Order: sequence, then C-alpha cells, then structure tokens
Amino acid sequence: MQNPFSYTFGIKPREYIANEQEDVILDDFMYEKPTERAYMITGVRGSGKTVMLSDITESLEKTGDWYVIDLNPARDLMHSLAAQLYDHQTIRNDLVRAKVDFSFFGIGVEIEGGEKITDIETVIEKMLDKVSFHDKKILVTIDEATSSDNMQVFCLAFQKYIRKRLPIYIVMTGLYNKIHNIKNMKDCTFLQRAPYITLEPLDISAIALRYKKVFDIKKETAEKLAKMTKGYAFAFQVLGKLYFDNRDKESFEDIGMKYESELIRYSYRKIWTELSKKDKEFVVAMVELNHDGEVAKSDLMVKTGEGSAMINRYQSRLKEQGIICSPQFGTYQLALPEFADFVQDYYIG
Repeated sequence: MQNPFSYTFGIKPREYIANEQEDVILDDFMYEKPTERAYMITGVRGSGKTVMLSDITESLEKTGDWYVIDLNPARDLMHSLAAQLYDHQTIRNDLVRAKVDFSFFGIGVEIEGGEKITDIETVIEKMLDKVSFHDKKILVTIDEATSSDNMQVFCLAFQKYIRKRLPIYIVMTGLYNKIHNIKNMKDCTFLQRAPYITLEPLDISAIALRYKKVFDIKKETAEKLAKMTKGYAFAFQVLGKLYFDNRDKESFEDIGMKYESELIRYSYRKIWTELSKKDKEFVVAMVELNHDGEVAKSDLMVKTGEGSAMINRYQSRLKEQGIICSPQFGTYQLALPEFADFVQDYYIG
C-alpha cells in the first residue's frame, strides 16, 4: 500500500482532515448571493492554509457556478486577473461578438472597428458584466498574500466592483503579520471588515480515528500518536508518514526522534526566524518556567519584568500566530508539538 501521508507543500494528501472552519466559507459561498465578498485565512506555517484553499476552490468548481482564478501575489494582479478572465471561452466569445478590443494590454487579438479599451479596471469590469450575464461568479484566490502597492491597487479596484454589485469574491491566505498589514492598507475598507479566520488545530479524536484506520492499530496507540501532534496539521502528516514507513522496523522512540527532527527541519526553524525579538523572549520565558506545560500570567510577569498590558499584547499576538494557546483563563501553553524541546535545545541550552 502506498503511503497515504505527505507533507509536500500545497498538495492535498490522501489522508486529509478538513478543518471545520472551511465549512464556514463553503456554506456561505454555496448560497445564490453569498453574505461575504472576502475571507482572509491565517495561521502558523503548516496549519493547512494552502491545502484548505485548494479544497475550497475544488469544491466550488464542481458546482459549475464558479470560475476560480488563482493569482500570483508577486505579479501584476490586475493584468493577471484580466488575462485569466479572458481565457474563459464563454467570456471571450461574448466580448468578441460585442466587438470589445482588449489588444492594448496584449489580451486577445485586435478587432477591426471594435471598441478599444485602454484602462485595465474597465477591461475587468466589462468581463465581469459578461460573467454576471451568465449567472456565474468569480472567485479570486491569492495564497501567501502580502501587502504592496500592487496589492493596494488591486484591492481598491475590487472595492469598486463590489459597489457595482459585480459577481467577484476573494479568499486570501497568509501569515499573521502579512494578513494584518493587508487588512490595514489605506482606504481598503472592505478588507478591514472581511471575516478573518485563524486556523485552529485539528480535532485530536479525528486524528486518532484516522491513524487507527490506516495503521490498523489499537485505540490506545492511535490516541497516543494523535496527542503527539497537538492537532497541528503538518505534524499529523509528518508523524503519519514516518509511522507508516517505519512502524515495523524501528522503535516508537526512534520514530519520535525522527518526527521531532522533521518538524524542526521543515517548519520550526522558519517559524522561529519570523518571530520578533520580544515574541522570542516571551516563548523562552514560558519554556524556562514550565517547559511544555501551562504557565500562569502572573509568573510570566515576574519572569519577564513586564506589566499586565504588555503580557496581554505578546500573548495575543502569539495566539494569532498559532504559537501558543490558552487552556484556561490566565494561563498559556505552547500550541506546537515538540516546540518546547526545539527552543530548549537550540535557544536556551
């Protein structure tokens, strides 16, 4: 049997557990007139943002009511959107019959006697009119979105299309800091009001059931494996892949060592470099106080010398980034499996 687990970036593995928050977006978009025009998805690296985005687009494309357009945030978003809209045969045929000429932008061929359009916003608006005529909707997806002048131009145009009730919607994914910066771009009001989804850990019982079924193991063993992941989507795949390949030839402890090594190699080093100096100090203090266990806010205040307001600020930001969780009021715990050992071994000593 082929290993059903994978941690190749962006590829939906055969053993995939959908995050419940995915249904929030799909349920809304399945209505004839969705309530929201935009969703922004964030979460720690490895939380499943990209795979979730792929699953959403796949589900909507199957309905036949949606055209999905995936944009590269590093390119000219407006030109890319126009070009991909024109690639849809129905839209292209309608525009040719209407003698609308977009050749100024290198989109399509020059139409003799046609209406020559030289403004990219107008190009897209005319295309969206054709989409609306056929009772279709456009979903624009941007993975790993970042704030930039290019993004601001795109978002301001998107806001204009919303005002004109054109059938265009967007889902973006990105790390906490980048999504936060996009939401606060000047004059992009619709983004400030867009639902902001922070991916939560996968359900531990769902992971245990999946491991039990795939490995044909006892419930107790499956639960032990599931708890090792702490619901971290990337860890679910890493541990599953390693256990599938090695369970008959290596000890549980050896598999556990490989598991920690893979998490560090493919995720934790990068996560650590993206934390601010103060965030790192907060995490180090937590590890020093109680390694991987719960840490009281009052103890953190003593350890760091910070007041209540500053502790609240750090913990709020680290929660949004998916680094810590709060099991009960006034206590914090690291949310990622083996992360305390990583910090202890590499940054405390």
